[in-house]
Amino acid sequence: MIGTQFIELPVTMPPMLPGMVGVSNVQYFALYYQGSKATWSNGRGMGTFSYFACYEPLIEHIALAIHLEPYNLGSDDVFPEHAILCDCALGKMYVGAYKEIHYFLSQQHSDELRQFTEQEFEAAVKALQDMSFEQMQRLGMFEMFSNTNPQACQQTVEMVEWLDQQVTEGLIQHYIQLANRGNWTAMRALETLQRRISEARKQQ
Repeated sequence: MIGTQFIELPVTMPPMLPGMVGVSNVQYFALYYQGSKATWSNGRGMGTFSYFACYEPLIEHIALAIHLEPYNLGSDDVFPEHAILCDCALGKMYVGAYKEIHYFLSQQHSDELRQFTEQEFEAAVKALQDMSFEQMQRLGMFEMFSNTNPQACQQTVEMVEWLDQQVTEGLIQHYIQLANRGNWTAMRALETLQRRISEARKQQ
């Protein structure tokens, strides 16, 4: 059960998010940024995923940006103090202290540490060796060298369109009020939204 120390975000989790991140077989996982990579953790394992195809479009979307503003999810220069906690069963997202979320995630696993056999280890190594360039792109491994692949781009479009449906007129007005007060996050989000609207009109 989610503790009261976590703040529920007023946006439900995009249903395609676990697949985009590369998480499976757990109810809860966390998202944050560290070591120059968008990172996920489930309390026992962790990995990286695409910053440009998933992490940035998620946290900077107008549906979420202002709600995440008070929190430090990590950067190239700063270790994360907070993380986003995702509940796959209920489709909810929360934000809370990094250490508290990691402790919470560890509770979803058995107390007994699972022992991997030599065969399982060899199978895991082989799976990595057999991974295609496109699969590695989807995990964001080569973003500094090339763009993400078309499948990842399509998933990004679907996630952004899904988040768009959760934007209300009241939220837009809230952003406008904050922007008029000089809030940088609000101004950036509105500029991004305006640019998207202009690009959509050009394609009509």
